Amino acid sequence: MLSSSSTQATIQFFLHTIKGWNLSIYPSIVMTDCDRAQINAIQAVYPRSRVLYCWWHVLHAMRTHFNTSVFPELWKRIKEWIKISDPIQFYREWAEIQANTSYPESVVQYLRDKWMPDIQMWSAISRQNRTIFEESDTNMLIES
Repeated sequence: MLSSSSTQATIQFFLHTIKGWNLSIYPSIVMTDCDRAQINAIQAVYPRSRVLYCWWHVLHAMRTHFNTSVFPELWKRIKEWIKISDPIQFYREWAEIQANTSYPESVVQYLRDKWMPDIQMWSAISRQNRTIFEESDTNMLIES
């Protein structure tokens, strides 16, 4: 889809068109960036599809909220944290990030408010037991 409009209505129109051409195809997983208009459109047209965030886009969004060169340890931890697949280890790491007073409270609050409510969309703890066809971690993928 190429469009000068990225509204939910435009994206939804496009998805309805694609769905009309391919009634027997129903995506089990759709990977996208963190755009709410895209997510809402996907969920409206394909409500049974699972929407996941691309890890590159997740990290790109997270890094815009602090200077990674000033806080390299925090940046390293976040990059590793999103890929932790064990829930106990994931939440232990999250507790350690929150407890570390050398990390900016604004970053911790941002992670708490923006990312923790949607962990099923970006965390590796919700990306287990997928087939090889579902293993991608980016929406920048073309398969042939």
